Amino acid sequence: MNTAETNNNQATSSHLNKLKLQLSGDQVEAFFLHTLPSLRYFSGFTGDSGFLLVEANEATFFTDGRYTTQAASELPAEISLVQINSFAQLTSHLAERKITLLGVEEQSFSIFRDRELKKINPNLQTIFCQQQIGIPRLHKDKEELFLIKQAIAIAEEAYQRTITQIKPGISEQDIAMELEHQMKRLGAERTAFDLIVASGYRSSLPHGVASSKPIVPGDMITIDFGACYQGYHSDQTCTIFLGEPDKKQQQIYQTVFLAQQAGIKVARPGMAANELDHSVREVIEQAGYGEYFSHGTGHGVGLEIHEAPSISSHSSDILSAGTIFTIEPGCYFPHQWGIRLEDMIYLTDQGSQVLTTLDKQLDSAIIE
Repeated sequence: MNTAETNNNQATSSHLNKLKLQLSGDQVEAFFLHTLPSLRYFSGFTGDSGFLLVEANEATFFTDGRYTTQAASELPAEISLVQINSFAQLTSHLAERKITLLGVEEQSFSIFRDRELKKINPNLQTIFCQQQIGIPRLHKDKEELFLIKQAIAIAEEAYQRTITQIKPGISEQDIAMELEHQMKRLGAERTAFDLIVASGYRSSLPHGVASSKPIVPGDMITIDFGACYQGYHSDQTCTIFLGEPDKKQQQIYQTVFLAQQAGIKVARPGMAANELDHSVREVIEQAGYGEYFSHGTGHGVGLEIHEAPSISSHSSDILSAGTIFTIEPGCYFPHQWGIRLEDMIYLTDQGSQVLTTLDKQLDSAIIE
């Protein structure tokens, strides 16, 4: 086993031990994991089909014959590997363990799976434990921080290469395809999500996935982009202008920029996420544009592009050191144009560290 594999197994073992600490006999006796981010984080498995059963003193990974060789090479020694050919076989294994309180992930846990688990073991209770399962993933360790920084570096270099090719007549889809091509050339597994490239009137759509619309002189272009590297994601938004923006556009851009900077400045451990949202939103509201900021301020980023914490007015999350999240205010004027700026923040004991490096000053947003 090489050094990288040893380090990966050590990190996985650490993650698994953190999850075991979340077990409580009066709540759940074991966790049953099936989502791909959870499987990757707690077992090291990078395939796309498997189940992980985590008990206080052992952990077992179940998969079919397509993935047993891969799983055997990726799982740390303390996780047992069992080959199954059907979900019914898995339920038999669970019944043998006489587990009565099983914590499951809410995401895509189907009625079918719930029924199948209880068919052989009618005394089994399944309990949604998304929060407990998510706690270990909330705080990023050094290896995770490194991988996220790599994803950011790939995305930013791809972006810099792509914007040099933006000119009148090129379509939003052309920009998105070139950006994706450059990311993959630089080592990304894939894009972190369907890239958003929205120009002119389409920039008023917060999630304006790239269309066939051509870029024309005077357009503002919102580009929301990110790379996935070894399972970890980046997320960043730039708004650029093809030509000189008018006075109102400059004013709104500066307002959004100042709102974002306010959030970066005040973010700290122990702060309520809805308080951070308020600090950002207040700048836009005081400028008279509060009604045009139509979404939350940010979200966690890691093995998933959207994960805890949630930065919004409705969030009950409390920010803590070691978390990574976005701050992404915007203003959107229907059928006219919109502006969003987004950076990724790593929260430390001292405050916020901005991980993304692209300059968001207005002067840097104007291209000829």
